[in-house]
Amino acid sequence: MEPRTAPSPVASADAAPSPRAEAAAAAWHAKPAAVVLAALETSPDGLTDAEARRLLAQNGPNELASKPPKTLGAMVREQLGDPMVLILVVAAVLSALLREWAEAGIIFAIVVVNAVIGIVQERKAQSSLEALRSLSAPTARVVRGGAEEILPARELVVGDLVMLDDGSMVPADLRLLDTASLRVQEASLTGESVPSEKDADAEVAPGAPLGDRSTMAFATSIVTGGRGRGVVTATGMGTEVGQIAGLLEDDEELDTPLKRKLASFGKLLTIVGVAAALAVVAIGLAYGRPFVPLLLLAVSLAISVIPESLPATATIVMALGVQRMARHQALVRRLPAVETLGGATVICTDKTGTLTENRMSVVRVALGPDLERGTAQEPAAALAAHPALFGDLAFVAALCNDASFAEGEAAPGAAGSGEAEGERGPADGGRPPAADGAAAADAVIGDPTEGALLVMARDIGVEPAALRASYPRLAERPFDSDRKRMATLHERDGQVVAAVKGALDGLLPRCAFVMDDDGPRPITDDDRAHALEAAARLSDEALRVLAFATRALPAVPGDEEDIERELVLVGLVGMMDPPRPDVRAAVDTCRTAGVRTVMITGDHAATARAIGEELDIYRPGDLVVTGEELEEMDDAALDDAVRRASVFARVSPYHKLRIVRALKHDGEVTAMTGDGVNDAPALKAADIGVAMGITGTDVAKDAADMVLLDDRFTTIVYAVREGRRVHRNIQKVVQFLVADNLAEIVVLLAAVALNWNAPLTAVMILWVNLATATLPALALGVEPSSRHIMEHPPLRAGTLLEGRQARRVVFQGLFVAAFALLAFVIGREAGGDAVGRTMAFGVLAFSQVLRAVNQRSDTDPVWDREGGRNPQLAWAVAASTALMLVVLLVPPVREAFGGAAMDAWQWATVLGLAFLSLVQTEAAKAIGRWRARRGQATAGLRG
Repeated sequence: MEPRTAPSPVASADAAPSPRAEAAAAAWHAKPAAVVLAALETSPDGLTDAEARRLLAQNGPNELASKPPKTLGAMVREQLGDPMVLILVVAAVLSALLREWAEAGIIFAIVVVNAVIGIVQERKAQSSLEALRSLSAPTARVVRGGAEEILPARELVVGDLVMLDDGSMVPADLRLLDTASLRVQEASLTGESVPSEKDADAEVAPGAPLGDRSTMAFATSIVTGGRGRGVVTATGMGTEVGQIAGLLEDDEELDTPLKRKLASFGKLLTIVGVAAALAVVAIGLAYGRPFVPLLLLAVSLAISVIPESLPATATIVMALGVQRMARHQALVRRLPAVETLGGATVICTDKTGTLTENRMSVVRVALGPDLERGTAQEPAAALAAHPALFGDLAFVAALCNDASFAEGEAAPGAAGSGEAEGERGPADGGRPPAADGAAAADAVIGDPTEGALLVMARDIGVEPAALRASYPRLAERPFDSDRKRMATLHERDGQVVAAVKGALDGLLPRCAFVMDDDGPRPITDDDRAHALEAAARLSDEALRVLAFATRALPAVPGDEEDIERELVLVGLVGMMDPPRPDVRAAVDTCRTAGVRTVMITGDHAATARAIGEELDIYRPGDLVVTGEELEEMDDAALDDAVRRASVFARVSPYHKLRIVRALKHDGEVTAMTGDGVNDAPALKAADIGVAMGITGTDVAKDAADMVLLDDRFTTIVYAVREGRRVHRNIQKVVQFLVADNLAEIVVLLAAVALNWNAPLTAVMILWVNLATATLPALALGVEPSSRHIMEHPPLRAGTLLEGRQARRVVFQGLFVAAFALLAFVIGREAGGDAVGRTMAFGVLAFSQVLRAVNQRSDTDPVWDREGGRNPQLAWAVAASTALMLVVLLVPPVREAFGGAAMDAWQWATVLGLAFLSLVQTEAAKAIGRWRARRGQATAGLRG
């Protein structure tokens, strides 16, 4: 027998599909059940055990393919492949060959420490595919050979018949054969918060979106109500979840902006270092100097090119940012994500569970006079205007309901003697108590829509559990997709009362009365028109509308009797998955910060647009693009659409991936938030993926770079702020370190060009780069953020330094180099090369320490920092100064460094020249502030 499975999305393109594989690739949701059974060579009695064993051996188990973890050797190779690290390795090898053991040992130690930090961080990440595998249902009810049995889900094969009931997880992709009020929660795949109603006999178009395939049930989705039976059409990697796994596996691991910037910066330094070293050797040989000393000088120059503490310092700065973010409920899984989020220009966010609360809630109610006007009110207003009518509505909503609260429900005196159908008041015999705010939202077992009705009843003081105890269910007419109604029967004051709910278009023709404040009265054509008008208005607001009615009966009717007639229309409710109350402010803050918010959801366009308008994500002139429209777009059209669209609706996982890639292709630094399985590929492809920690699936969490532990969109605002702080601080560290490295390069090149002896030894260079730079650099890395950091656009530079910052680094480096060369000349004239080296060394080191103080801001003077105090910097400056004094004042240490003692005049010269570097920087800041004020004044005059 040929394989009965759809071809894997990651299968080789060269493999020729078999006829059965081609059949399996068909649109099963659009074919009649009988055709599907015939194509899969199975029957209503299921496969035989022998057939199943053969297919299992042939096609493999019903599980997702796992990706082999990266080996330790591969991690080491990645760490050593960085250009800056390669320069250090070459310098260390040359130092060892020339028997400069101290330099070689220090450089090797730096390389090892950086590699260990990177490897440890990478080993913490878990595989996305492992999380996908953990979602698989452990067991399944299967019919084989006409007998039902429980089997491990991994043993399912295409053609098996699977039974579904309330609460079960769908173990594989199924073409449904029979359904009875079957509802399936598919939010993790489609993004829809409302469970999908399934109908095995529905007609579905071949190209229907995933969320509209009502004849299918997909692996990992959950049955929230009803029963069903289906035939397996795909297992393992052939399922919809498996295709997502294929997208995760195929999508290459993309570099973050920080990685790209560091790599670009490293390549630049490599070019500078190689060119400078060759220039040193060439110039020295032209002067007739011996080769070995020139090689030693070239090694020193290579060392001076690299800011050795930069990789480790950047890592530590990001790690400290991670700790601060963890205290604010943002868990970072990969360190570069901190800096990346700070540079984000677009946040692509899922709707369900991210912008919204991921629970249905009643937001509009139409009762009595509201129905007569064709309008609806918020629940609190409706309760205040019509308390008795609201009590009647809660009575029907709580009883004609199969959901329940997960926790015990203590009834606050809800049991009582109730009224006859024609009387007024809630179930406890009186008017409902005034609502004092929404009751605590309990976890709901069952359909989310019915759960929202329970919460509505509890919010006005009607306890569902107590009400049901007082009025037990005598019989029911379950909901089905043909009637679009559900009815339950209860005894109330000696009468049998029918509680009915359903879609208005199916319920209104069966209503003979309408309830108003004075009781039921005959319904008129105007009443019907106004009710339909109210429902239309609610639908225009992207709300799900339900109608409620009652009827008094003399006795419990028979099973065949039609009880859903001559009903009394009580009212309408409009429900939605409401936006989180604090999201709009977060979106506005992001917009002020120059970060665009784009909603990408699997929900319907009308619903997505309504939520987008309410949260100010969608504005007039923006585009709303659906998955069908996106499917027709080529890459160029999509590139244009992503610039103008603020809402993408009814999209598939692959669509989300295309959107993220299009944004990145347009030059955006893209953050993607989400919580479902369907979000995982886009989370992984984005510059930074942000998953929800509470409602998020394991797949989303493991594909993401950051997890919001509180599921609050507002936490992203803090994360962006913290990311910007880290980004700015890393820039400060780079400016601080590179300026001194540039000064070292200029000093050495100038000395060679002038045919001088080396003004610095390799050990001196390492000491300046490590001992006097690392601690201040770390302190700059924890610099408080500016109060206005969220009022500026995100950094979009392709390198670590912007043009203005790069110019500042160059000027600082040249000034310090000039002062160090001057100190070398003065010292050499006074006491020889050793004194000159010591004075140049002192100027470089003390200039670096002093520059750490004014590096806190590129614009503010050193005495006026708007971001706050940084006591760590004071301690770092003191420690670095102490380390320099040890080298300059302790004779054995000084001699080991190749230095000499200085007299008081020489000390004064060193400190004076070092202080001039601080003066130069503050003067440059003052000129910059003057130019900025002048530019603002000119702009004001022109305006």
